[in-house]
Amino acid sequence: MADTKIPFKSIGGVAGALVVAIGVFMSAHSVPAGSRGVVKLFGDVEAQPLPEGLHFLNPFAKVVDFNVRFQSLTAKNAEGGTVDMQRVYEDLTLNYSYDPQYAPYVYNNFGDDESIENNFIFPAMVETFKAVTSHYTAEELVTKRSAVSQEVRDTLQAKLTKYHIIVSDINVTNFHFDDAFTHAVEQKVIAGQTRLTAEQNLETAKVNAQQKVVQAEADAQVTVANAEAQAKAITLQAQAIQAQGGAQYVQLKAIEKWKGEVPTYMAGGAPIPFVNVGK
Repeated sequence: MADTKIPFKSIGGVAGALVVAIGVFMSAHSVPAGSRGVVKLFGDVEAQPLPEGLHFLNPFAKVVDFNVRFQSLTAKNAEGGTVDMQRVYEDLTLNYSYDPQYAPYVYNNFGDDESIENNFIFPAMVETFKAVTSHYTAEELVTKRSAVSQEVRDTLQAKLTKYHIIVSDINVTNFHFDDAFTHAVEQKVIAGQTRLTAEQNLETAKVNAQQKVVQAEADAQVTVANAEAQAKAITLQAQAIQAQGGAQYVQLKAIEKWKGEVPTYMAGGAPIPFVNVGK
């Protein structure tokens, strides 16, 4: 049987192709969606970030995928103090992102996004909350919630600007005070509601009384008008009677209404009705 030998050139070609393939593989890097590639070569960080997608780099380069998506961070029961010396506890939720073009700068100076969140953003949230609440009374924290949230957001944005962080919004929710103060606030609310109810009842009573006065005045005016009308009618009737002959006219009207019946019993000396008719 003849010996089968692989030509040396063939072996070298395969090896060369393999080296090239390995080199291409090692130099390729795909930056995932929502990230920017931070390129490090021999310890130096390149200023220009890599956008999303596939890139071919120096095989000796190292790429760190820096997250630039919107992220959320929550601080539970952040503690603050009001201007009227009340302790307040609050849940803060921050929505933020990094400016993508500054990803290499931020990474080179402050670390990756997780390190920045733990070492810089979270402490800044707590510190900002304490600073802002110290400008308000406990009651104002409740009644001016939107103003408090806006001030916390603006103050925090100023603190995080050097990290090239864009603050989208911050939610300030669930104010909690100590039990004694909470009870005092509840009692104040109850007293206010009771006072408001009493004021409303008093106003209702005043309105009802005023309505009764108006109705009484209207009734009195109607009574006066009726009396005046009745008096005027009597006057007119008297004038009519007088114009028709006075007493004779009255006697005539009485005769017209008489049915011809004479009382069965009459007192002695009592006159018989109409005996003088015709005189």
